[in-house]
Amino acid sequence: MRRFIRKTIFCTVLSLFIPSMQATADDFTFGADISWATEMEHKGERLYNYQGEERDAFTLMKEMGLSAVRLRVWVNPERHGGWCNKEDVLTKARRAQALGMDVMIDFHYSDWWADPAKQNIPAAWAKHKYKQMLIDVANHTTEVLSLLKDNGINVKWVQVGNETTYGMLWTVKTDPNTGWEIKDDNEQTTIVHSMGHIEKNPEQYAGFFKAGYEATKTIYPEAKVIVHLDKGYSNSLYNKNLEILRKNGAKWDIIGMSIYPYWSRKHESSVPRLFAECIRNMKALVKKYGTDVMVVETGFEVNEAEPWIMEAGREQLAELIRLCKNETDGHCCGLFYWEPTCRPKQYKLGAFSESGHPTSIMRAFTTNAIQRQLGVTPKTLGDIKYDRPIVKLQTTLGDILIELYNETPKHRDNFINIVERGILDSTLFHRAMFNFMIQGGDPSSKNADETTAEFPATQLGYTSATNANGEEYTIQSEILYPKFFNKRGAVGAARADKENNPELRSSSSQFYIAWGKWPTARKVGSEQEPLPYYQEHNLAGVPYLDGQYTVFGEVIQGLDIIDKVQRSKVDQYDRPVNDVRIIKAEVIR
Repeated sequence: MRRFIRKTIFCTVLSLFIPSMQATADDFTFGADISWATEMEHKGERLYNYQGEERDAFTLMKEMGLSAVRLRVWVNPERHGGWCNKEDVLTKARRAQALGMDVMIDFHYSDWWADPAKQNIPAAWAKHKYKQMLIDVANHTTEVLSLLKDNGINVKWVQVGNETTYGMLWTVKTDPNTGWEIKDDNEQTTIVHSMGHIEKNPEQYAGFFKAGYEATKTIYPEAKVIVHLDKGYSNSLYNKNLEILRKNGAKWDIIGMSIYPYWSRKHESSVPRLFAECIRNMKALVKKYGTDVMVVETGFEVNEAEPWIMEAGREQLAELIRLCKNETDGHCCGLFYWEPTCRPKQYKLGAFSESGHPTSIMRAFTTNAIQRQLGVTPKTLGDIKYDRPIVKLQTTLGDILIELYNETPKHRDNFINIVERGILDSTLFHRAMFNFMIQGGDPSSKNADETTAEFPATQLGYTSATNANGEEYTIQSEILYPKFFNKRGAVGAARADKENNPELRSSSSQFYIAWGKWPTARKVGSEQEPLPYYQEHNLAGVPYLDGQYTVFGEVIQGLDIIDKVQRSKVDQYDRPVNDVRIIKAEVIR
């Protein structure tokens, strides 16, 4: 990218992804609900890691940097294959604990799914009065947890109810064949038994929760009891529910939230605004009720026909993780993904492909885990397995971590080669263009004269690395648009203009890191419409470069450094007046 045209300067609009993700609390938990695991295995569905090696769901989650699993339990799911009964839960808990993973138990208090639309009373309890149903809740909780404890399972968290936004143990009209709720033309359900509904019988809802809490503490006194509601953005909803619990003598240890951008589109079309509302709600609840919060469910869309959708999911999950860790004063204690290993035909907000391979979404977890590990023991990742090489650029403003794509092998191998040869050491980021990109990798910049606004130095940006014979060389293009594109943080290869380089061959050493505006807009004269990634998903980048340059990697840590560089005061050649230098580049795994 030797001849970028100077861009008009706009007032900056920051996107989601400026700061590096550095935890403020060491005990932040990354987990996943993989309750479908045994059923999927029974059906012969297979899972694979990033390298394409077959793995079981539990080993796979640990390899990807997760340390906990969440397991749902149904009262009597005999009509639904018996999956998620207490014996099935024990089987899965044993497998998790054998790998050193923590366990969360999610009581639905139903024979099948319980959620905000329904909390169907188990068939065996259907004719029971309130006082008897209190005993039913306590007995079921005790029975399941005693089985786990008697078998040596250490349960760390217990959810008393699943998404009890409108209460628990109330029944809606369902299809007798499928078990799913029946909705009218207005998508409304009919309540046929309102025992613990929050509007009809709030005291009974609180009573059920209290029974579950006390039964939990009888078996696992140290376990944290979670009250779980959906719509993490709604402060009024949480206050209404929690006030009912508090005023009726119920207790909890953690407030659990569901945060799903996909399901929240009717409420808020902008993901940044949605996340901001969720964080504000967390802070307000912590201040009012004095308990920690946790994201116990989240998920992002998988659509293999449109790969940028999973890229958007990766960026949004990474941002949600960053916000929960860094912007809640340490009071958000974890984040769980709901059923990442499921096939998209089964549920479209998982994180794996139809063939059982991880999509880009899961990389948000793994690269976060890699960052944490590298901060403690460089080059040692423990159980974490990753397929992409990672390069660290130590700069005068801080460290930048770049992962390289294996799908662009010529550029991957060349970048590793010039890093190991020291070609990038002491070079400058010699171009910084506000709301656009930064550029580096010119070997001649190692000994470049210093520059000032009053006395600009000679223009840089026209030399590249040389081969063993001292000759500059170029690399065959590997443009894989739309799989890889110029989202914020994308690392692309600079090149000569099309007129002199019709094959779009890349510079051997010069590279750029995309920044772009947020929200993005179509550039007049660009060759195609921007991907929906930019506008529909409210993410930043430089769409009018897409399909024109080889994108061969992306920044996974240090976007705050990129932001500082692109904001630099520059001379007439777009070179920062105050030099920003790559002190050393190294391959760290």
